[in-house]
Amino acid sequence: MTVMVATSEVERKVSSCLAITDKRLWLMFSVLILAWVVVYQDALRAMETIWSTSDTFAHGYFILPISLWLIWRDKENFLQSRVKPSLLALPLLVASLFVWLFAYSADINVLGQLSAVTSLVLLIWLVIGNKLAWRYKFPLMYLFFAVPMGENLIPLLQDVTAWFTVFFLKLNGIPVYVDGLYIQIPTGMFEVAVACSGIRYLIASVAVGTLFSYLTYDKTYKKILFVIFALTLPILANGIRAYGIVAIAYYSDMKYATGADHLIYGWLFFGLVIMLMFWIGGFFADKVQVTKRSDRKLLGAAAQMNVSKHTLIPLLSLPLLMLTFFVLKSIPSVNLKEHNITAEATSSWGINFEDAYEKAYQRNEQGIEVFQAIYGNKQNKGELIVWQNVTHDYDRWTIVDKKQLVLNNKPVMLVHLRTIDGQPRSYLYQYKVGDFYTVSDNQAKLMQAWNSLSRQSDFSEMRAISLAGVSDLTKVESDLVQAFNQYEFKGEMSE
Repeated sequence: MTVMVATSEVERKVSSCLAITDKRLWLMFSVLILAWVVVYQDALRAMETIWSTSDTFAHGYFILPISLWLIWRDKENFLQSRVKPSLLALPLLVASLFVWLFAYSADINVLGQLSAVTSLVLLIWLVIGNKLAWRYKFPLMYLFFAVPMGENLIPLLQDVTAWFTVFFLKLNGIPVYVDGLYIQIPTGMFEVAVACSGIRYLIASVAVGTLFSYLTYDKTYKKILFVIFALTLPILANGIRAYGIVAIAYYSDMKYATGADHLIYGWLFFGLVIMLMFWIGGFFADKVQVTKRSDRKLLGAAAQMNVSKHTLIPLLSLPLLMLTFFVLKSIPSVNLKEHNITAEATSSWGINFEDAYEKAYQRNEQGIEVFQAIYGNKQNKGELIVWQNVTHDYDRWTIVDKKQLVLNNKPVMLVHLRTIDGQPRSYLYQYKVGDFYTVSDNQAKLMQAWNSLSRQSDFSEMRAISLAGVSDLTKVESDLVQAFNQYEFKGEMSE
């Protein structure tokens, strides 16, 4: 009698659910995914472009297949599952869509891409319900590794790599003098460039290490410890790698490890580090536990029962997605026209802002160079704040000092540079977004978003003035400030 009551209760609970193999469920899910692609098409296109053009983020192509494979590993349970859609994901989806509107207006690519992945995870949660979403939380969260982010850590990683290199050189008794990112030894000088920061190793190690911890360990504390291990090991290893390159060059009298071969050494060393990480992690692996299967007979019987109305809850997200799409289309944009673009400006300090609506570059008899780039908000190609745009050539110049000044109640940033052979250069720059002035990329983005959503100014600018060959920092600051105050930058463009 007790068994019959228990069975009846289970049947009552599952009668309001859809089988995971139900065609209606997959039709509903397909419609939502199609709507998601339409709404986030710009973010998805930008993400794929970065995957295809940056070796650092080429692993992005593999993230979705890996997540699908992780779910398919549990196919015995997955194919027997029943879904009960959850409303808990709906308010979070609304918030994610608002973030996308803001990111789109401000041209913040990484934020828009994070919103795209977040909305995808929330849509899946909305469809499959709390129980299954929790069961497959790792495959869903692993999707965030597809978002190309982390390059803002490069300056910090360069400093850490330089510190480790100098530490090991001194430990080994090799004479060394360090000046910022420049490392001088008796046989030559080295620079800890962007490629030497180890960002590729770090991102790849964390992505692979996180997957390894999920597949190898059951205990949460072991997973967390291994992820921390995967995060710290490549940083230490990259410091040792950089030291090894300098040491090889020192002992070989600069015959080896000074050209492309040091990159080859780097990747071989990184491969060994990954193998070492797996080897160490394998000693602490947990025994594989077999998950109990569901009662096929009960699920098969319940599949014939009626489906309650709340299984259509996921369709509530469809109007939200469509509303977001129409709001996106209502945001005004500026078309990049060929006749508005001046001749490509080539500065001697390497400032570069691509695909500007208008660009100007001048140099006077005193050697003062002036650069200005104007962008339309939501331009069809190009944007003011993007990683390709730089205020100087980071491969050639090293920042000696920088400080913020205030000219006419408007902020400007003063930057002092030096080349590897000691040539000095300094420059001032600021962003102008409508009537707002700033030297902060983040503030410029925020104001661009506000101007787009509030239908205010359609244009933003980068303004910069530079002077080379002056070692006296006080004098060069005075000359640049005077030139910046006297120069008349072009105003907002009009159609």
